[in-house]
Amino acid sequence: MLKKKIRVAVIGVGGIGKSAHVPAYSSNEHTSLTALVDIDEKKAKRVAKRFNVKKTFCSVDELFDNEEVDAVSVCTPPDSHAEIALKAFEHGVHVLCEKPLATDVESGRKMAQTAKDKEKILMVGFYRRFLHNYQRAKDYVLDGRLGHIYCVEDHFLEPNPLFGWTKAPWFFKPGVGGVLLDIAPHIFDMLNFVFDAFPKSIAAYSSTYFDSPVEDTCTFLVEYPEGRMGIGVVSWLSPTFMESLSIYGTGQNLFVSPNFILNANPNDILEVSLWRAASESLVTKKFPDLSMLRTRKVNPYQREINRFIALVRSNAGFSASALDALSVLITCDKAKTAIEEKRTVQVPSPEEFVDL
Repeated sequence: MLKKKIRVAVIGVGGIGKSAHVPAYSSNEHTSLTALVDIDEKKAKRVAKRFNVKKTFCSVDELFDNEEVDAVSVCTPPDSHAEIALKAFEHGVHVLCEKPLATDVESGRKMAQTAKDKEKILMVGFYRRFLHNYQRAKDYVLDGRLGHIYCVEDHFLEPNPLFGWTKAPWFFKPGVGGVLLDIAPHIFDMLNFVFDAFPKSIAAYSSTYFDSPVEDTCTFLVEYPEGRMGIGVVSWLSPTFMESLSIYGTGQNLFVSPNFILNANPNDILEVSLWRAASESLVTKKFPDLSMLRTRKVNPYQREINRFIALVRSNAGFSASALDALSVLITCDKAKTAIEEKRTVQVPSPEEFVDL
């Protein structure tokens, strides 16, 4: 385990870089946030001043030519991820990358293979894995209390980016944006996380409500080994943010969101009544055991960065996180094929793409 502080640079200080990665590294006792990189020099300097970061650069090349770092966070648009990560690996630097891994499978394969060859960490920021209730749900699965998990259903709905949280044009660029690359990676990673497996096949459907060159709604049916099924729904059409996960087992069912978690065993009332009782409890606060509805206020991005830094400090070299990320990218690619060709498509394992 390394004792020295890990020197880190954050590349891209837009929304996710500024609000999640920079504060998380600043709060990690094992890191030294050495530099920020952004093509907007004024933005980089503003964020650097706020978090007391001494150096800023306008390009990745400028960073690597002038500063020694051990790890980087890549928080730039998806079509730049591969180029930046590959340069980082060539300089012996570990990489935490925002999702998706890349915009095409070949670029993702090169990233994973290079990470393996260079014995460097490649991890993608699937922050939902680090939300307290989803970790609790995974614990329920692992301890067997739910029985055989035969179906998992995941919904992730939010407003159109233009109506709220961003005006970045790349969200509406074919092959870079749209819900298939923006939100679906979270769905596919969560299904893999719960099933602890990679998918075998996928059927997918999409639609576009607004006048846009990219899809704003997608639905997926994903087959896993042993006949298990995953269902996913993503959309930019919801008036509010909504996220929920349902895990169906032969022993119990589990209903999860970032804000609460509920078990439904054979002795419970019907599902509709169960959800109504949960809703009423949040309003009236008269539910007899509110502890089951409480969520610990722990920043999932802080947990994500802590995990990344722990991997770097352990000298772990290449980790399974790269295969997780590549699997999600492959599934996105096959979902696109399934949509275009209106058929079920086989999904190869990421292990077929990397020489392990």
